[in-house]
Amino acid sequence: MSDHFARIQGLGDQDHDDVSLRSIVVGTLACIVVVVWAPLSEFLVGASRLNLSQLPVVAMGLFFGVVLLNSAVGRVAPVLRFRPAELITVFSMAFVGSIVATSNLLNWPLGIMSVPYYVATPENRWMSDLWPYLRQWAVVQGPRDDLRWAFVGMPDGAKIPWGIWIVPMFWWGTFLGAVALVAICLASLLRKQWADNERLAFPLVQVPLELITSPSGKWGISETLRKKSFWVGVAIPLFVILFNCLNYFLPQFPRLPVMDGISIQLGPNFPAFGIKLNMYVLGFAYLVNTNVLFSVWFWDIILVLESGFFRSVGYTLGDADDPYSSRDALTSWQGFGGFIVFVLVSLWMARNHLKLVWYAVIGRIKANDENDLLSYRWAVIGLFVAVVYMTGFMVSLGMSWKMALVFLFGAFVAYLGTTRVIAQTGLVYMQSPLTPTMFTFGAFGTVGVPAQEIVGMVGTYSLVVNGRAPFMPAIFHISWLGAKIGARGRRMLTVLIVALIVAYACGSFYYLMIAYNEGATTFRSTHFAFHGEQVYNMIIQKMQARVAVDPGRWTFLGAGALVMSVLTYLQYRFPAWPLHPIGFPIAAANNVHRTVFAIFLAWLIKTIILKIGGVEAYERGRPVFIGMAAGYALGILLSFFVDWMWFPGAGHQIHNW
Repeated sequence: MSDHFARIQGLGDQDHDDVSLRSIVVGTLACIVVVVWAPLSEFLVGASRLNLSQLPVVAMGLFFGVVLLNSAVGRVAPVLRFRPAELITVFSMAFVGSIVATSNLLNWPLGIMSVPYYVATPENRWMSDLWPYLRQWAVVQGPRDDLRWAFVGMPDGAKIPWGIWIVPMFWWGTFLGAVALVAICLASLLRKQWADNERLAFPLVQVPLELITSPSGKWGISETLRKKSFWVGVAIPLFVILFNCLNYFLPQFPRLPVMDGISIQLGPNFPAFGIKLNMYVLGFAYLVNTNVLFSVWFWDIILVLESGFFRSVGYTLGDADDPYSSRDALTSWQGFGGFIVFVLVSLWMARNHLKLVWYAVIGRIKANDENDLLSYRWAVIGLFVAVVYMTGFMVSLGMSWKMALVFLFGAFVAYLGTTRVIAQTGLVYMQSPLTPTMFTFGAFGTVGVPAQEIVGMVGTYSLVVNGRAPFMPAIFHISWLGAKIGARGRRMLTVLIVALIVAYACGSFYYLMIAYNEGATTFRSTHFAFHGEQVYNMIIQKMQARVAVDPGRWTFLGAGALVMSVLTYLQYRFPAWPLHPIGFPIAAANNVHRTVFAIFLAWLIKTIILKIGGVEAYERGRPVFIGMAAGYALGILLSFFVDWMWFPGAGHQIHNW
């Protein structure tokens, strides 16, 4: 066991392993700050979108600031200094807030419930093809002006018509709550297998955890923060970002283009290679095993060549089925076939653990589940109840039972697979190669499918959120953090519930408040109206086109499953096999190919370091890259403040994939 992992494992043994009331209060405030900060930056200031990644920079940057402030406060009044477990609580609640805010979640249900009656015109045929099949409790109704004001702004003297939003927001809130419950239950059932038996690294939360582990001295600073190499890592992205801020004020002033991206294309039929130094990705990717990093960028090249070859010979499945799947249909369906095998193999590896879980549920053995969010018995009950409710909810929207169950299978593969990849690799922009909605359409087509079932599928887009698996990655990682506190980690369930309720309620309130006061169509980012209208148009187009089930898509899904099966066999049969199977579905993900240069760079740097200095040199380099991730997040937030103060409404979007 490496020194840093031993320190993390021992966190719960220290004399400060408590989730206190004050930490929940401060965490609640952090959650509120995040759900206000993200839409403020994206919609009103026009600065960077702060929650694009699986660990949003708004949560990471805010937590880094809290850690520094905690050290300063503790130096003056030691009794006020937060203990590590309390800081974990604050981080966890900010993390939850950041995955709910704006385009990570809220844009989707709010857009779906608000658009149908506002955008409908005789030309787009929504009145005839959509309205008859809408469930009235699921969409916003009321006087037309009450809804229109959310998009164009209220006239002077008018009041926000909160009443028209209460019913649909309540029902969509229960649906999202069921999704969160599924994630909580699965995290309770699988945490021990992933963390203790398979020893997955959970790199995504190792970075914030390193900022608070082993505090000492009058300032109570962690061991990592006491290293000069950490601050070198912080300084690299911080210097670039702040130096480029001068260009905001003086356009003629030179800027450092080191984090700008370019595209290289081999030919007209080939997808482009993205070349961009994303320091946030680089910081986390350094913590990933080299064989995984190698496999990701290797398979990215192979998939680009494959796609270009098929297009060159005149064979194509067309573009991606929707904007939230991978770059084309061939890649997305092939990658999802690999994802299915990846998830099934993961469950097969957990078979002995799941057998013990079942024995504990039926009372044959005593469960060892004190460190989990829920007991195994309640997790199984909760999972069953949540799945039944989600199925019933989708049937109430108009979907058939078969269609709802196929969607749930696709969602299970997409979300659990994405979560497993992130827990194993820490790739911050990971998402599913194919959305569960398109997987369901691929299974049924639209020929012979009743219109109400097709329209009912619109509701599933409340969970698409760019394929980032809402709730599940964050909840699994928070569960892992909770176990580090020790037996009291069960209190993290309270932390999660409070954060989820606060984030949804406060985020929705602020979202609607700025929409009615400013007008959503004037936002610097158009996702509120855009996502909802885009989704309904896609569904209506499929309904009108009457698309049959495509054997080509299922052929490539099967091919992807076969490739993944062979790669998995080779990994376990031949230990020296260089291609980790996880790289195959990762390379097919929508936004991973945009960050593959940083992944390649992390592989190259880490390979050289390990070859020259071994594990000891790698450990010495860790603080640099941890500091790079923390410094990048802090720099993005500082750039926001510059935009907020001097360029409101004309900010600079410097953070992207």
